[in-house]
Amino acid sequence: MALPALLGIGIGAARTGLNIFGAFAQNNAERQQYLNEQAFQQANQRYQGWRSSIETSINRANQQQNYWAQTVQYNQELAYARSQRNVDLVRAIDQADVVRETREAAGVQFVTTAEAIQQRLGEQAMADAVALQQYSIAALKNRASIRANPQVGASIDRLMNDFLRQEGDYQTIATINEGLRNRQYRREQAGAVAQYLNAYNSQAFYEAQPYLEPMAPFVPLPSLVLPGPPTMTGAPPSGTAGALRLGTSLIEGAQFGMGAYSQVRSMTSSGKSNPLAR
Repeated sequence: MALPALLGIGIGAARTGLNIFGAFAQNNAERQQYLNEQAFQQANQRYQGWRSSIETSINRANQQQNYWAQTVQYNQELAYARSQRNVDLVRAIDQADVVRETREAAGVQFVTTAEAIQQRLGEQAMADAVALQQYSIAALKNRASIRANPQVGASIDRLMNDFLRQEGDYQTIATINEGLRNRQYRREQAGAVAQYLNAYNSQAFYEAQPYLEPMAPFVPLPSLVLPGPPTMTGAPPSGTAGALRLGTSLIEGAQFGMGAYSQVRSMTSSGKSNPLAR
């Protein structure tokens, strides 16, 4: 009876030792897994912080580069707009000189033309007056000579009336010509005024085009990058679970030993040969 008991106890102890070793190994593996997860979580947090810092620096560099590019473009557009304004200013000054010279020339031409028209009218009126006076003097001389000639006789009245009629006709024609000259004078003066206004308005001042200055670029805002998502590490291995696992290993080893003892005892009590005895 001692041999089966020793065999059962040995087998149970061996099984218990294996279970205890497995329980300790599993507990150590869980603890090592927890330590690895903790180390990975810390490394991941440091990596997320480093990544956020790098992304922030990259975004700030890109924003600054875009701001510089927009600033260069803004300065170019501003310089172009101001240069076009200067060009328009030069054109306006040149055109103002042209307008001034054109209007001065038109005024001088009008004064000269109007004076020439007026002088021509005065000369024609003076010539007609002189001619009328000479014709009147000639008619007066003829009438005087007729009166002084005693041989004319009864025809003196007819001759006197004829000279008076001719003098009256000449005065009438001179009056008509004077009216015609005055009307022609007014037409020529109106034509001179129209020509002056046409030349005066032939050149207009230069109208500058509106050139709007570009809008300055906005200073970039500080770059904000969201941090990485949080990570979670489970609780460390529980000592209670390890103790329960150890207790379970002891109980299982004891049960296994009792079962082995029962089998050995049944084999020896049934009269069968014991293979261990050999």
